[in-house]
Amino acid sequence: MFRDSILRRDLAVAAALVASSAAGCYRGIDGGRGANDGVASDTSGVSGGAEGGSTGGDEPPTGAVLPAPPTIHRLTQPQLHNTYLALLGEPLALPSELPTDDLLYGFTSISAAGATISSLDAEKYEAAAYAVLDQVWADPVRRAALVGCEPASAQDPCIASFLEAFASRAWRRPVTTAERDALAALAASIAADLADVNAGIEFAAAAVLQSPHFLFRVEIGEPVPDRPELLRYTSWEMASRLSYLLHEGPPDDELLELAASGALLDLDTVEQQAMRLLEDDRARPALVGFFRDFMNIRKLDQLDRSVELFPQMSATMGPSMRVELERMFETTVFDGSGDFRELFTTPSTFINEDLAKVYGIEGIVGPELQPYAHPEGTPRAGILTTAGFLAVNANKTQTSPTHRGRFVRIQLLCQDVPPPPAGVDTTLPEPDPTQPPQTLRQRLEVHRTQAACKGCHELMDPIGFALENYDAIGAHRVTDELNLPIDAATEIDGTPVAGPLEMAAFVAELPAAGACIARRFYEHGGAHLAGDDEEDAVQAVIEAFVTSEYDFKALVVALVTNDGFRYASVEEGT
Repeated sequence: MFRDSILRRDLAVAAALVASSAAGCYRGIDGGRGANDGVASDTSGVSGGAEGGSTGGDEPPTGAVLPAPPTIHRLTQPQLHNTYLALLGEPLALPSELPTDDLLYGFTSISAAGATISSLDAEKYEAAAYAVLDQVWADPVRRAALVGCEPASAQDPCIASFLEAFASRAWRRPVTTAERDALAALAASIAADLADVNAGIEFAAAAVLQSPHFLFRVEIGEPVPDRPELLRYTSWEMASRLSYLLHEGPPDDELLELAASGALLDLDTVEQQAMRLLEDDRARPALVGFFRDFMNIRKLDQLDRSVELFPQMSATMGPSMRVELERMFETTVFDGSGDFRELFTTPSTFINEDLAKVYGIEGIVGPELQPYAHPEGTPRAGILTTAGFLAVNANKTQTSPTHRGRFVRIQLLCQDVPPPPAGVDTTLPEPDPTQPPQTLRQRLEVHRTQAACKGCHELMDPIGFALENYDAIGAHRVTDELNLPIDAATEIDGTPVAGPLEMAAFVAELPAAGACIARRFYEHGGAHLAGDDEEDAVQAVIEAFVTSEYDFKALVVALVTNDGFRYASVEEGT
């Protein structure tokens, strides 16, 4: 309690001081001064050197491309966890009470680019900082290994050296002399108050972990000569952009060394580093995170189905469905051909006892997912016939051809489906008990006969009709809830398809499918919706993806070497 009640003011003052450059005046590490003016000396290969603005690089974008303005990205929960681990090492119990990661336009990355910190969030970050630091400070050997010394007094020069190195790594850039001195002064002040040198160092380290430069990726670029409308992300900023995109964590030593030399302004170096990062296992969860958002499957963790209607249902069913889809993506990208189209047609998947109950497969027990290949002739192949995709795009008690078709049109093909006109009742009429029973497909025909509904439902419903052989939990069936036979034959954009497998193969080969995943990855990587002025940049990424035979790793490299990722535009009014 003493920590909170007595020292919070000192910590707030120091944190405000070390964070002051996060305001609009921040440009590079030194606000536009000379390369070494006011910059602290080199610390473990992290700080020092030019701010990447004067060496290397390639030609800026042509006039046809105007990238989006820069944004400051709040670290997501996985990114924070990985950054704590990189700074403090293992073992480390990671804090769970952190601000939530919301979705905006389908992606946590876009939401993070517009996120701020409320007073409650600030308290959570403060608690998290001490939660991780206390674990290190509780072990004298571990603390000494991190700090690099056992200081005899608060004036020991090693304290300033540690804080400089720690802040530089935490903030992913060199610290200025003023920032280093402010942290050292805070450590000395609190050490005097508590008569404890090590406590003073911990409080200063906590100030580092609560600074906007730690909690946000401060990426605002630097001016481009003779192009007043453009900004180029600095070498240090490129290190963070690459690392947080591909590893969801801070730059490693190799990236930091390249950042210090300015080498990450060079296109070939960026490409080489992207390929290196992709070969690291940390790239797997980072790209799976993109796929999780792209497929909107984190909702499966809260899947709600009645056990009376769906006896296969269990508390772990939803997460099992999500992980199956994620493992399919991961193995295709990292262990298979890399061809994204195969996700629509592959019989190879991963199932556990939960999923085996939905799929009607005998002999698989336990919670661990294991490789499985659906035999030829069975009604399963690819992500569109997985229980997770089918369940997350169904209603609680019954299927929804409209929802399933809408997802394919909007999310997988990037096609517009306008909302219903104002005042139009979108609910299906209740079945007439005096008439013979009808399938859901027959009942939906009413939407395709009404002028106000026809245009949109003709886009969505036929795709969903091909999936009507799967119920609201994704189990296969040949008759519906009323025991009526299901007709899954349909016609999509003038092409007849006989059922779900033909439909999935048809979607896989549509040029719009490849273009859509490339566009969505561009938006995820840049953390914004692509604007009209970026269309040439987006098309360049799409063309590279197509040329690579839809290899997802090639898509990653195409993005990070694209002008839309390496440059930004000057925001109007600045």
